[in-house]
Amino acid sequence: MPHAQRNAPLEALRGLAAIIVLLWHTMLGFFPSKSGIFDGFDPDKAAVGKMWFGLIYGTPAVVFFFVLSGYVLTRGFFLSQNPLTILRGAVKRWPRLAGTVTVATLTSSILFALGLYHYQEAGRITGSPWLATFATGTMTAFTPSMWDAFTQVSYFTFFRGDAYYDTSLWTMRYEFIAFGLALLLSPIRRPRPAVAAALLGVVAILCHFASPYYVAFPVGVLLAALMPEKRLNMPTWGAVGMIILAIYLWGYTGRGVGAFLPLNIILPNMPSLWLNYVYMFGAVLLIVAVESSFALRQFLSKRWALLLGQLSFPLYLIHVLVLCSIGSLTLVLTNSMIRPPYPNIIAAAVTVAASMIFALPLVLFERWWVRLVNRESNRLLSPHMSSYDKGATTTSQ
Repeated sequence: MPHAQRNAPLEALRGLAAIIVLLWHTMLGFFPSKSGIFDGFDPDKAAVGKMWFGLIYGTPAVVFFFVLSGYVLTRGFFLSQNPLTILRGAVKRWPRLAGTVTVATLTSSILFALGLYHYQEAGRITGSPWLATFATGTMTAFTPSMWDAFTQVSYFTFFRGDAYYDTSLWTMRYEFIAFGLALLLSPIRRPRPAVAAALLGVVAILCHFASPYYVAFPVGVLLAALMPEKRLNMPTWGAVGMIILAIYLWGYTGRGVGAFLPLNIILPNMPSLWLNYVYMFGAVLLIVAVESSFALRQFLSKRWALLLGQLSFPLYLIHVLVLCSIGSLTLVLTNSMIRPPYPNIIAAAVTVAASMIFALPLVLFERWWVRLVNRESNRLLSPHMSSYDKGATTTSQ
């Protein structure tokens, strides 16, 4: 089925967002004064307020992950109108994620056991409270062990949000809301799109009170439901303009400084969690731009972009482990040899390069694992899919 194929340009965007998260965490660890989020540093040295800040700010990138997931997990269903598409996606989603997540979490427990993490020493050097607490992971008291890591990743990571072995995994518990929303909207989307949008709005309000992060998934599902089935061909200049606006919105931290003074006049004194809605709007602009521009889709379907898409999830999982081990060790060793800020620069460069390198084995594992999950889920569900398709054909005749 063509609708089941992965959307390569959007997967490339996911890879770019993973790189943004990597750069942001590298800044938090090795250049905390530049991040603008910690007390005790000169605010004039922070990068906050720069027009390009959205290209390195991790929070909007994570919000983009959520909106994109809501979109790509349900778009095929809205195109095919086959509810078993959602069933198959839901059945595959947890095992598909769990395989690679388990490898990353168990790897972290081994690094703890072997004493290969150096985040505390590195955090004292840079003054980063984020790095000194293992990217906030050790703020939860725990005794590292393989069994504890396995029990966490087999259940608690996905259903409670536990992620102290790999703090990037806090996002996993938000993953499954999109499937139910798609099935809820399906009967009313075509005859009454306004009713469908209103219903999703009510769901979004309810999600807000649980966590504003949840709202990103209804936004992605609504976008998947309302996007035209036949792709538009937006002028390239229009799509690029939408992307520039999205990046600008992603750079806003609620502070009216530098390039964001005009935006602060429109959105004054916005609480930090409400900023997620600004980032969601930027995510929607980005997805619509890529989905509606033939030139951008061609550009993001090249070989480098396909590799970037494959790297996205492994890179997201592994980079904190690399930063707190190899990157931090590099900083500790070079700090006694050369003057600042060169140890920080070297540690940052090593972290970025090593994260890319160590993500590659996870890419190979993920390919194998996804093929295995797809094969088994297709074996279980294909007879039911065939029966549904035959029934639908008979009804249409």
